[in-house]
Amino acid sequence: MITLYFETGEAVQYSCDSFVGLNFNGASLHRAIFQGLDVSNANFANANLRNAIFDFAILSGSCMSNAALMNATLTCAKMEGVDLSGAIAVGAVFAGANLSMSNLKNVDVRGACFKGANLCGANFLVEQIEESDLSGAQYDSETVWPNGFKPALHGAIKI
Repeated sequence: MITLYFETGEAVQYSCDSFVGLNFNGASLHRAIFQGLDVSNANFANANLRNAIFDFAILSGSCMSNAALMNATLTCAKMEGVDLSGAIAVGAVFAGANLSMSNLKNVDVRGACFKGANLCGANFLVEQIEESDLSGAQYDSETVWPNGFKPALHGAIKI
């Protein structure tokens, strides 16, 4: 039995030993605290993750497609190969996160922070990119950007 805590003081118990690979598809996880947890290969598709805390969490291989990630914090999260396609990440914080090889196609990143994030090999065909902070974010020749976007002019660093 494991317990997921929320900033509201609520707690939800799951009858399993780990969050790894757990199915949260469509779940309401507003203000959930996943800080430092291993939720790799979990399914968060269509989930409400507004204001959720994923700082230092391991999300590698997870699916977060079409999730509501408004104002979520994912600081220094390990997010290699995560599918975020179609998610709404307005105001989300991905500072220092490893998003290498992740799919962010059609993600709304208005006001999102990617300071120091690893975007190497990521599909970064996001929406509202001009309104996000890419200061110090790292990318490589495999990173896919919106047509005509010049990441270096927005503070990103090619490695």
